[in-house]
Amino acid sequence: MAQPIKNPFPTPIRPLQLRHNRRVLTVFGNLLRLLAIILAAFNVGYWAVAALAVSVVLAFILQFATRNLANSIEALVITDEREKQLRDKAHLYSYWATIMILCGILGGISGFLYTREPTAPIMLVGDYFKLETMTIIVSVVATIITLPTSFIAWFEPDAPN
Repeated sequence: MAQPIKNPFPTPIRPLQLRHNRRVLTVFGNLLRLLAIILAAFNVGYWAVAALAVSVVLAFILQFATRNLANSIEALVITDEREKQLRDKAHLYSYWATIMILCGILGGISGFLYTREPTAPIMLVGDYFKLETMTIIVSVVATIITLPTSFIAWFEPDAPN
């Protein structure tokens, strides 16, 4: 096995190395994306975009806090078997969480199609380019993309002193 290359992500500051703080960042980031979806559903587009933007900033901070372990290749960051198992477990859990998210979305769409009037239009193509619709789509995609990092932030123990 090749010698690991030095991680381009430096060791984060001490508050970001604590599991409790990483969990708080994870919860707030996901709650802000959920808030963005709710605000967009109620046609409050600019507030939804603001909530989404803050959640993206929190996602970058969380990625820095986990040293980008979820998106790294073995020769770049992984230094021991524990980190490799943590990364692999995070991707496995993210896969199943993505399946549940997509099933929930498909269930919601089918419920909507089942209860609507037969003469009502489903959705116009132009609706996809509305600010609210794009905010909802980007929020769901951002949630799916950040799942591995969120799982690593949740399960990784505190860094040693």
